[in-house]
Amino acid sequence: MTESATTDAAADLWMGISPQALDEDLLNQRAWRMPDIVIYQHGPEEWWVAPLDEELPLVRLNRMGATLLGAMDGRMTIGALLNQYGKWVCSPSQLNGRWHLERWAQPRFSLAFYGTEPPSGHSAEAKWDLLLQKVREGWHQNVKAETEDHLSTFHVQGIQGPHGHFELIETTVSHLFREPCEAMNGTTYGRLLGKTLRQMGWLSPKPKQIVEVGAGLGYVSKELAGELSADERQNINYTFLDLTGPFLGSQTSLARQAGWTATAIQANAECMPLADQSVDLFIDNENLADMTPVQFSGDELLMFKGENPQHEEALDLIRRMRLPLNPPFPDEIIFNYGAIQFLQEVWRVLKPGGRAILVEFGIEEDWPSPVKLPGHTEYEVQFSHLRHAAKWLGFREQYCTLPQLLGMKPDTQVLCTGAAYTLRRICRELEKPFSVRAYTEKELGATLGDLLSKLTGLHYHNVLDPAWFGLWDFKVMLLEKPGGLSIGQQPAFKESAGFRWYTQQ
Repeated sequence: MTESATTDAAADLWMGISPQALDEDLLNQRAWRMPDIVIYQHGPEEWWVAPLDEELPLVRLNRMGATLLGAMDGRMTIGALLNQYGKWVCSPSQLNGRWHLERWAQPRFSLAFYGTEPPSGHSAEAKWDLLLQKVREGWHQNVKAETEDHLSTFHVQGIQGPHGHFELIETTVSHLFREPCEAMNGTTYGRLLGKTLRQMGWLSPKPKQIVEVGAGLGYVSKELAGELSADERQNINYTFLDLTGPFLGSQTSLARQAGWTATAIQANAECMPLADQSVDLFIDNENLADMTPVQFSGDELLMFKGENPQHEEALDLIRRMRLPLNPPFPDEIIFNYGAIQFLQEVWRVLKPGGRAILVEFGIEEDWPSPVKLPGHTEYEVQFSHLRHAAKWLGFREQYCTLPQLLGMKPDTQVLCTGAAYTLRRICRELEKPFSVRAYTEKELGATLGDLLSKLTGLHYHNVLDPAWFGLWDFKVMLLEKPGGLSIGQQPAFKESAGFRWYTQQ
């Protein structure tokens, strides 16, 4: 095969993305290697790296190539890298260092960033959020135009099976901590949640009807069961309600294995097929951002006239609940219409004295921003709107961040999630099982064994570092429908270790 043919074949393999020309201005910029990138020594003269994009192949390099990647520390210029390594670096397809450098800066490859400064923050604390946003935009290049019902369509039609979704598409906090972790005080998310509910008095008297909305694979129910004895679980019906049919089997299977009497319903939580005043406890982890958004224009809000029936319904909801919306308005506005509809449904189906815990990432002021994920876009939740709606409906409410609720160990160091994605790909090639979750260094060593010594580039974040997973952005609403025991009769939350619980008066 000629050199030209080899180059063309490699280009086809790499999705045919045109290289970035290394002109004079670019050669003078510095090269940053993303801290997510893990280098694995497969053999005496063969090293592997894996782009974040699952569709792109592993990069196989010689010793000089691995050294080149390690030299991308933000201090060396592109020109200096080329001079020092360019002609010595090659892949199995015989492509040289320049070819790799021209492509490694492409957003989809996410191996390097070229510029005068890191994308965000100091080099020692680089957050990489801007570059990762570009990667997400690259995932979105072939996504059809999204409408206001695209989220329900995605969850009904776009998810074909349970395997891999929470590893590749949208990793949740509950999924990251489905195994015991030091950050969760040596236990799991579901088990710690159960302990917290018991401490708050939410399991006494026991809730006879529990509904978990959008339960993912079902790990929360599995772990929650461990907090209740077999006698306590008797006469409790655990119901899963989820738009995504393929998840329901995993949910009920894990729940029944754990000892629950479990049933499942495929339905939209914004209009639940449940009887009025039939549920004792609602659990909702990370679903509010998946509910129907309304994308208003600024003029619609200013004139208070919707451009279609759904927008009119949303404006009527805003009017009835007297949600505080203060001009001036931006040209385009995201409103969490579906999340507030869900809140109304929770009020309808909860028994007097019933409770609900809602967990999601979001903001307290301003308007929600889109969060682009493979195949779909989610939207931040505006919690001041939800809290106002809860008060209007009549709920007693408590509000805090997720780390505050669970009392997480804030100084725990956990593996970068991007590195976990990379390791998953490398282990798959080696036919070695590996799951994406939160790992301390000790926990990763127990999982990888001897493989750990062949890896370089691993780094760890403080579990509350925004660069890791942004846990401080995950908020919790604790709701109680009046008519049963008063919140005032339950153990009160107090300020402790700098954490403050905000309680609605």
